Formats: sequence, C-alpha cells, structure tokens
Amino acid sequence: MNQKKAKFNIVDILVILVLIAGAVFLGIRMFGGEEPAVTPNSTVGSTYRVTFNAECVRGDVASTLVKGSKAENASRNMDLGYLVDFTIEDAIAYGTDAQGKVVQGTKPGYVSVTLVCELTGIDQSTGLQVGQFMLNVGHSMGVRCGFTELNMVVQNIEPVE
Repeated sequence: MNQKKAKFNIVDILVILVLIAGAVFLGIRMFGGEEPAVTPNSTVGSTYRVTFNAECVRGDVASTLVKGSKAENASRNMDLGYLVDFTIEDAIAYGTDAQGKVVQGTKPGYVSVTLVCELTGIDQSTGLQVGQFMLNVGHSMGVRCGFTELNMVVQNIEPVE
C-alpha cells in the first residue's frame, strides 16, 4: 500500500503555537497570580494622620468645612478617611513692594486652610499606599470634605500611635 507521510508546514506550526499560548494565558489568568495585598477601600494597614495645606482659599469656601466629614481625592475618588481637625488663618499671598522686592502679605477675602485627616494606609518605600494610589508629601490634589472642595498640598504624613 502506498501511504503518504504527514507533513507540517509553517502555518500549522504557528496555529499550534497560538493555541498553546492561549491555553497558558487562560491558565495563568484563572489559576495563577495572587490578588493585590491592598484593594480600593481596603481596611488593611495602619492609621495615619495626613495634613493638607492650601495657602490661598476664598473665605466663604473655607467656612463650609465641618469636622468629621468624609474626605476624598476629588479626581480619583480615593478615600482619605475623615476630617479630624482644620485651622483657618490669614491667607499667604506674595506681591512686590515699592522697591520691587517680592514680599509676603495677606489677601483680603482669602484665608489659609490646613486640614488634618485620619486614614488607613500602608507605609511603602515610595510613600503611603492608600487603596491603589500612593500619597507623598508635596503631592497636590483636590480634596473634597463633605460639600467643600479645595486644591491642597500634602504637608505631612505621620502614623497614629
């Protein structure tokens, strides 16, 4: 009898490789890999006190702050815990004097606001991990506390004893 030998061409080999790669991908996706240690709104971690500062805020906006209100990053909806304290002082503004030197002064109708929030996070080598985001001193963001939204800078991060 005359039998033909099976021959593989390059297309057959490529199809087999694609099928194997797909099976490996599905296997890893379904059975491999661990869940991240911290997920959004996770309570894993320690309690931290984060201080935010804004040097020049309209006085009528600052007057709407209420202790105990929920705080969050306005653009990322990152949970920043609760507002435990705040201070309102004269605004810090800069201008020039008669000699042309830059001097610090105040701005009528504006105030300086410092917020203190307590939140849960994990201390990492590159900052404080809050949910899926990192928080660092110097980080600027919109902070929403209740119905008030302020553009603030992280001034300090310290663990709560």
